[in-house]
This record gives sequence, C-alpha cells and structure tokens, in this order.
Amino acid sequence: MTSRALWFGPEGRPLFGWLETPDDGVARGAVVLCPALGLEGVCAARAFRHLAERLAGAGVAALRVDYDGTGDSAGRQDDPGRVEAWLASVRSAVDLVRAAGARRVVVVGLRVGATVAACEAARGGVDGIVLWDPCASGRSYLREQQALGLFSLGGKGDDDGSVEIPGIVFAAETVTELGSLSIADTEGPLADHVLVLVRPERPANKAMKKRLEMDHVEWGDAEGQSAFVDVEPFEVREPAATVDAVVSWVSAVMGPEASTFAVPPGAGGTTTTTGTADGDRTVAIVDGDGDGRRAVVERIVTIGETGLFGIVSEPAEPARRTVILLNAGLIDHVGPSRLWVDFARRWARGGVRVLRFDLSGLGLSPARPGQREDEMYPPEAFDDLAEVVGVMAGDDAGDVVLTGLCSGGYHSIEGGIALGVGGVCVINPILTARPSEIRAGDDAGGTSEIDPRRRATTARKRWVRALPAHDLLGSIVDRLPDAAWWIINRVAVASPPARIIERLVANGVETYVVCGESEARVMRRGQAAAFRRLARSGRFHLEVMPGIDHELFARASRDRVGPVVTERILGSVTTTEPVRRV
Repeated sequence: MTSRALWFGPEGRPLFGWLETPDDGVARGAVVLCPALGLEGVCAARAFRHLAERLAGAGVAALRVDYDGTGDSAGRQDDPGRVEAWLASVRSAVDLVRAAGARRVVVVGLRVGATVAACEAARGGVDGIVLWDPCASGRSYLREQQALGLFSLGGKGDDDGSVEIPGIVFAAETVTELGSLSIADTEGPLADHVLVLVRPERPANKAMKKRLEMDHVEWGDAEGQSAFVDVEPFEVREPAATVDAVVSWVSAVMGPEASTFAVPPGAGGTTTTTGTADGDRTVAIVDGDGDGRRAVVERIVTIGETGLFGIVSEPAEPARRTVILLNAGLIDHVGPSRLWVDFARRWARGGVRVLRFDLSGLGLSPARPGQREDEMYPPEAFDDLAEVVGVMAGDDAGDVVLTGLCSGGYHSIEGGIALGVGGVCVINPILTARPSEIRAGDDAGGTSEIDPRRRATTARKRWVRALPAHDLLGSIVDRLPDAAWWIINRVAVASPPARIIERLVANGVETYVVCGESEARVMRRGQAAAFRRLARSGRFHLEVMPGIDHELFARASRDRVGPVVTERILGSVTTTEPVRRV
C-alpha cells in the first residue's frame, strides 16, 4: 500500500486529500470517502483511515477528502455557498480518481457526509454509493446536533440565524442551504449499486426509506454507532463489523478486473522528506474571496525517518519566527474546531511561519515501531519534538515557539524545558494526566516507572500509585483547598506545576499560559506565591479566562482565546534575520 497527501481541485482554492493505493500501481476501482462534520468527523477520522487502508489492501484505491472550508482545504467555515462547495468537493474528488484511471468509483459517506454524497451522486458520475448511518436531511442533522450542543456547549445559536454544534458553526446562509438538503428529494437511482447502513436501534426515516425502495438498494446494520460518533474522541470504539461490511460490499461491486491507477501530473502534490524543494507540494491559499487578504503559502511535509506528517503555512515574504502547533488530545493537526488551521493561516499572514503536525501514532503520522496508536501522552513524543524542532530550526531553536492545548500544552512545556526553544504559548495545559508508560503499568496491576525524560508531569509519585485505591484517594486530594495543597506539595505526592514553570523560566523560555478557572486552580494549587514570583520575572504570564470550555469547542471560547493568543504570537515576531527555510 502506498500513501500520499495531495492538493487537488480548483486552482487558488485547493482541496486537501489523502490517497491510499495498492503497491503494484493497479486498482480495481476507487472509493471517495466523504467524512462527517464537526465532532462526529473527529471521532470517525481514525476509522476512515483504517477503512482506506483496508480498501487499498483489497486492491481498491481510496481517497479521503476534506470538503472546501474544512480540514486542510482552502476556505473558511463561514464562507458563502457552503453546501454547493461541499457537493463540488465530492465531484472534484470523483473527477480526480477517474482521471487517475479508476474504472469504477464508489462514494462512501458517513452521517451528513452520506447526505452530501447522495445528493451529489444523484447528479450522476458514480457507480456505487454507501450511505453509512445517513442523516435523512440537513434539517434533521442540524436538529439532532443542536440538541447535543445544548448539553455540551449550552448554546442554541445567535440572533443572526447561525447554528453552533460541537466543533463547528454554521452561518445563517449555510443553515438555510442545509435545510434544503434531503435524500428523499433526490431523483434517479443514485448509482447502479447502493448500500444503506442504518442503526438497528433507530428506525430509518420514513421518507428516506420510501425514496430508496428500489431493487438495487441493499440495506444493512450500522453496528456500534453510538460508541463511534456520539462520544468524546478519547472514548471512540471503532465499529469493526461495519467496516468489514463496507470493505466486503465495495470489493464485490468493483469486480476482479484491474487497471493502471496513477494521479496525472499536476493533479496533486506528493509528500517528501522536509528540506527539499518541491513546487508540486506547494499551494497558495487565500481565505475569503476578494477581501484583500494576502495569500498564504502552504506546503505538505514529512519529517524524519518515521515520516511525521505536517503542513507548513508561511507568508510570501521571509518569516521571522516559527510556531509549531501540537495535537490537542486525539484531535489531529487540524486542531479543535479547525482552530489550528485558522491560527496557522492568520499568523502566516502576520509574518510567522507555522507548522501544524501530528505526533507519531496520531492523525496522519504513522506510529513508531512498537508504539500504540491514539496515545495522548506517549514517551515517543520526546523523539517527535526533537526531530521536528531540529528540522524547523536547525542548531538554533531560539526563534521557535511551541503551542498546544490540553495534552499539546503539556508536550509544548516538555519541549520548552528540553529543547531550548524561545517560547511556549499554551492553552489549558494538562500536567496531571498519567503518561502512557505508567498508565499501562498501573492498568496491568503494576507501578511502572515514569520515563526519565519527563520534566513537566505532575503525575503522582510511584509510592503513591502503589497505595491501595490510590485513584480514589487522588480524586479526593485533587479537590482539597490551596492550604492543604501547600502541605501535600511538601510531602512529594506529586510535583507542583509551579516547579515545572520555574524550569521553563530558568531556561529563558518566554512562557504564556491561557486557561479557564478550573485549569487555573489545578495549576496554582498551593503555589500562589511562586506564581507571583514567576510573573515578576517578566518571562511568565498567566491569563485566566472564566467560562471557557477546556477543548475550545464553543465558539464563545474561541472568540475570547483566539485574539489574545494571536496578539501574543504576532507581537513576539522579532526583527532579526529571517528563519531558515526548510
């Protein structure tokens, strides 16, 4: 199997895709994978990757596509004409695999991605379609997601008619367009072969079911959906039976005959080790149409022997600082609610070079030998950061700023201590989580040692973890007042966060922390005086923002955090020599 990232579609407004192809350069056909949106898309990302790999192993090329204004594609989520742009994105992806030599093309859509896929397939051009747990209409999708948003975000939309759901905000125009999108309103057979997978515990929409009462339409169960897309990303359980069913059905539709499959020159970029110049991997992106915004140059890169995946955004003129954005939890390099893409392009317009990348075993980066996928605090992150900073900065990391949220904040702080970077700018950093190596040992009934390279974890000491019911004890201790924490810090239950920040400041690292009230309480616990001393040093600033949610899934939180972090990043741009281009 061969994997490659690529740009394709309209010039000046490129789409991003990830293509898996059989190693021998021939394929029995191609599948275009149309993802869900918002938090559902985040939850399903790993399963879509595994599905694409399974299809390539079965002799079928598979292209995962980011719709216009989503993922790494050009555009913004509040641009006009969203629904038509998503339909056009699917059409461009189908055109690409056709041009590459696919005899047959099947489109697989998940949730509202299935709704989009069905409406595009009705226009013709595909041989088969899989509707995986489809939303019968855009209206039903919005209604369902709004209900979820009420519980998780506490918002219903603004007076301007926009609708906010976990992970995305739909402008009023998009709400109207989505409301008119309906599988029941499509016409024709959709494709020669149609598979509909619905949740066994939920009856299929009557209008959609009646519309699809055709002899060539097959029905099946979408098992395990509630544990797949209705949960937080770290709780996801991939629906193995459903993936098996899709691979089997697609393989049968494609038939045995294969043909040469090769993306035509100029149709897409390729990935190579960073440090080389390859114009085919470079695109100019302008967010917005005719609004006077400067173009941002973006390049696909892979880093180190492991092949860590990343995208560099930079201004057309020489940049004078490099910012590296790290994964937030299990969310890929796109960031929570696509915030890392928005940051990267905004900061690049402000004169900063920005790399957003995936740690090994996360997102589009492969795992290192022996490493488990989807680990938030792996020890391998130390190797990843050393490689990335080394490539981006060479021997002088003084112009590098590490930025992250949640676990990405923790990794940024570790990198700041170990790698001699110039700055750390973190949001809601989590320093209390159990690293992967001790969690594996604790879960197995042992008490594994913490990796000696860790300097920023406040995980409980080994002797504490050896105590019976230490997790219950720890949950009680975490709620104690600051006065009690002052005592606990003295008996070495865990290293207080203040000592970690002191290491950063002592190394000359400019440190900026933005966090909510609960995160600030955990960070300050029993160490208010130490933080006052750190603030007086001039190299540390703590910005507490009451009411922001931890993952910044809420628009109100992003609207508050984004400007202050942007001001900090752009205000730190130096007037020294331009940074080394890679």
